[in-house]
Amino acid sequence: MKTPAFLEKLKKHSIVSIVRVGCIVSLFVMLVILTVQGREKWYIALVLSLGLLTAFGANFLVKKLAVKSVIYAAEYVILLVYSVLFEAGMLSTIYSLILVDFYLNNSLKSNAVFGGLSYLAFAVSITVRDFVFNPEWASVAGSLAVAINEFIIFSLVFTIANMLNAIVKKTAEAEKNLEEVYAREKKLQEANEHLKEAAKLEERNRIAKQIHDTTGHSITTIIMQTEAAKLLFDADPEGAKRKIVSANLQAISALEELRKSVRVLSGEYTPFHLAASLEKAINETTEGTDIAIRAKTEDIDVDENTAFFLYSSLKEGLNNGIRHGNSTAFLFELKIRDGKVRFLLSDNGTGAKECKEGYGLRTMREGAEKLGGTAEFYTAEGEGMEIRITLPANGKGEGND
Repeated sequence: MKTPAFLEKLKKHSIVSIVRVGCIVSLFVMLVILTVQGREKWYIALVLSLGLLTAFGANFLVKKLAVKSVIYAAEYVILLVYSVLFEAGMLSTIYSLILVDFYLNNSLKSNAVFGGLSYLAFAVSITVRDFVFNPEWASVAGSLAVAINEFIIFSLVFTIANMLNAIVKKTAEAEKNLEEVYAREKKLQEANEHLKEAAKLEERNRIAKQIHDTTGHSITTIIMQTEAAKLLFDADPEGAKRKIVSANLQAISALEELRKSVRVLSGEYTPFHLAASLEKAINETTEGTDIAIRAKTEDIDVDENTAFFLYSSLKEGLNNGIRHGNSTAFLFELKIRDGKVRFLLSDNGTGAKECKEGYGLRTMREGAEKLGGTAEFYTAEGEGMEIRITLPANGKGEGND
């Protein structure tokens, strides 16, 4: 629903500004009436009116209370002169109006004090007018009746101004709270964008690891098989042919792994079977090569993230041992003991004086820690390498020794 044009314009101005303009207009009209009522002394009434109107407008521009107090005193002196020289019935309203701006910018306690002083000044002015300058027709009862009647005007203006003051403060508080809400919402949006970027980065890293562990392993095996085929090409053509065929199958497998990665990136879900994947990784490594793998695995039941991590860790361990350790034999064990998934992969490679974590081993350790477990690597020169991974079994499956 479209907001009316006059409301849109109204929103551009504060309540205080609107009230101030209203007070100035009201005071101007009353001062014009008072000037006209001055009759033969109209020029005196005009000077007093202009002085009061100027002081009233100046008070809106002044911020310091001390200066405002001086201006208020000047206004009361002008009104006192009005009271003495003229018989005016709107003086109580004028006395009240000159404090409206003060009411809108101070506490209720301060407003009550200044409002009381304003009423007292009015009472003094009419008392001076009646008993000092017009004693012949002054009476206590008459003056008291006027004071009581005019007190109603003072009270009405005081009440309305303080109600507006409360509304202004509540509105300002609501606007401040709204700005804070908008600021928090903006921060939440920014945090959400950061989380989205972090999720994208994590997914990229996961896919990179998957490609490194699966496709990289397959390519390593292909290289070994083709190198073996080159050595057998003259002495054993049939053997060389078998290794080339095996390398071709490995290439097909690597292509399929890449396609799986693309399907994952596109959001397509493909169920993962741990036992079949482990067996496939072992067969791909040994078929057509001189690599021997002795596997002792149990049929364990773990969640899909853990299952894929175990599978990729096996392929990375085999790949790492073949490429960097020149390993020809591996021992692989996977079981659940004492509520923990226990993964062991050892090889007969060349080993090293110290274990330096490259991308693959570092990713393996970080992956284990992310799943609440540990990954440990042991090696010694001439003693091969051993990888031990321990993960929570999540209460699924329990093997027996």
